[in-house]
Amino acid sequence: MSISVDVFLRNDSGNLVILTTPPEESDLVGHDDTRHTLWGSPAVRALGATVVVGLSQGDVWVDFGRLDELVDDCELILKHLVDVAAAAGRGEDYVRFRVGNLRAAAERARAHRAGVVIWAGHGDLVYNARPAGDPDPQAA
Repeated sequence: MSISVDVFLRNDSGNLVILTTPPEESDLVGHDDTRHTLWGSPAVRALGATVVVGLSQGDVWVDFGRLDELVDDCELILKHLVDVAAAAGRGEDYVRFRVGNLRAAAERARAHRAGVVIWAGHGDLVYNARPAGDPDPQAA
């Protein structure tokens, strides 16, 4: 299974909306194994990354207020690209391309005052799910 990055927001009805990735961009973040071999790897953790390492535990929801943290993680990985790619057993171009997709999604999210979800490819959806930590409006 592949991991994708998408921009999400809430519509006027409060439903979660996943925005379509523009055709000139990519939403690819990696294969499922990269949750541990790249994003949550000891090499990336040692850099002090805070957002992408969460992929080792599952899908990651990044609200608008945390987009800078995601971009910071991307910058750290790019600054240490040679070492991170080698530790992950991936080529530098493989890592650079996927980090670029994360950064592009963060910029699209900023433009929409939205968030980013990094997840196991769910496609373009409109549904009533809530990001982790979002209170359940049905709970009393």
